[in-house]
Amino acid sequence: MDTAHIGKLIRDTRQALGMRQDELASVAGLSTRTLSDIENGKPSAQMALVLRVLDALGIVVTLTPPEAVRVPLAGEP
Repeated sequence: MDTAHIGKLIRDTRQALGMRQDELASVAGLSTRTLSDIENGKPSAQMALVLRVLDALGIVVTLTPPEAVRVPLAGEP
């Protein structure tokens, strides 16, 4: 997975939902230019902004560590 793939997923989802860039940008609380940069896979896009866009679209991100690595859940020792 890379920034271009994430940007394409965001653009395709937005279009499938019938949203314009300015509408999604407003819902996610960022500028249309920033959303355009994210959709175009700009590698310097801020992670927090990308996560806000994914959340606004209802896209769930699941991170899975390698099987050999045990990562404690929040609150676990």
